Amino acid sequence: MVKLTLLGLVKVLLIMSTLSCYLLLRHAMQDKPAHVVQWIERSVKSVDMPMQRNFDEQLLPSCTSGNELGVPPFVRDTKCTNCSHLTCQALLSGTNGSIYTEARAFMKTHKLTIPPDTYYRNIARDCFKFKTVLGYRMRPASAEEANFSIAFNLLIHTDLGQVERLLRTIYHPQNSYCIHIDAKAKPAMRDAIHAIAACFDNVFVASKLERVVYAGFTRLQADINCMRDQVKVHTRWRYLINVAGQAFPLRTNLELVRILKLYNGYNDIEALYRRTIRRRINYEWNETESKGMVKTGQKKGPPPHNIEIVRGSAYGVFSRAFVEFVLTDQKAIDLLEWSRTSYSPDEHYWSTLHHTYVNPHLDTPGAFSGRPDSKPWLAAFALWGGHDKCHGMWRHGSCVFGIEDLPFLVARRELFANKLYSTMEPLALICLEAWIRHKEVCPPKVDYDFYAKLPFTKKAS
Repeated sequence: MVKLTLLGLVKVLLIMSTLSCYLLLRHAMQDKPAHVVQWIERSVKSVDMPMQRNFDEQLLPSCTSGNELGVPPFVRDTKCTNCSHLTCQALLSGTNGSIYTEARAFMKTHKLTIPPDTYYRNIARDCFKFKTVLGYRMRPASAEEANFSIAFNLLIHTDLGQVERLLRTIYHPQNSYCIHIDAKAKPAMRDAIHAIAACFDNVFVASKLERVVYAGFTRLQADINCMRDQVKVHTRWRYLINVAGQAFPLRTNLELVRILKLYNGYNDIEALYRRTIRRRINYEWNETESKGMVKTGQKKGPPPHNIEIVRGSAYGVFSRAFVEFVLTDQKAIDLLEWSRTSYSPDEHYWSTLHHTYVNPHLDTPGAFSGRPDSKPWLAAFALWGGHDKCHGMWRHGSCVFGIEDLPFLVARRELFANKLYSTMEPLALICLEAWIRHKEVCPPKVDYDFYAKLPFTKKAS
């Protein structure tokens, strides 16, 4: 009899707790404009997972349900009567070419409402509400992930809604996140980012913010600033990945962990061997906020320590030892200072340090000593003019991916795709997020042998 009474009491307490949470959320949303509430509900429902995504197995949908890849609420909530075929599954698979014409027609007549930056600042004043309404993970998804922390540098300047979607998608409590927001960004966005970061122990704003100029040294310095902060955090992360605010993951956190384990201390940094653009490094350039980068006509001296410049990408996968080397090694520090007056130094600094085939005297941790052009680069996938077709639009010579690029993107082996815009064909971002969530619930078979057989991982093994 006593056991039954205790059991009944527990049930009553659980019901009361659930009801209290429900009423709290209802009250929290009462003072928000209707369009904001609708947008948040769409954002949370768009992956058809519980509000509190804490990865308890009983809360997860069945792997055979396909809920995540069905009609996204952005479509469903418009009450469109003939849109039941506009599913993420159809957009991701690419088996029906006409679906993209119909999806574009839908997006032309139905605009996704995005809340203002002030919304995020206001909701983040209540961290419980922020995490719960937007669906942040409260616990590691697995023991394997809990034991392998990753650091992320997020380099952002605009579109807070998209940045928050990116953070939410890659967020795990065992990882570390440094957000560098351009000091020129609007005050409302800066305030909101600080408010969001304050809700987490493992998310922070860079201690020093740069007024970033496109292709200027300040872009590289922003990453360095975050790296300085990242090595001081309590999280003992193994790798650091720098990510643009308009990039989006192609791998789940579990997939990242397993791939980085195979990397085993080696970096993944691009090299465009013998394709250095000499005008970028042979002449001095000045940063100006009004005119961008301005060539002075003054010739630069040679790089220090007989270093040969290797062109690459601003983004990469960096081992902890590499990051510490960048911050403390005198040759690396001298190269950074020399790069201050070059054009787009973020596209040569990492690559030059990493490729010891060209610069064997650097002794860089996790470096690649083979021919720089003998390996793929998998940190991020970007499409540049003159290569494959871009179905979205071109921006600064780079493809902004659209919905018709989705089948191509989900087949890639890279870790991130760069770039997407929430203001251009938002179904591309919505369905990519749904796909990542689906893979978290129903892990697919991944060809990890491909990563194990990379030129640098073979050396690691």
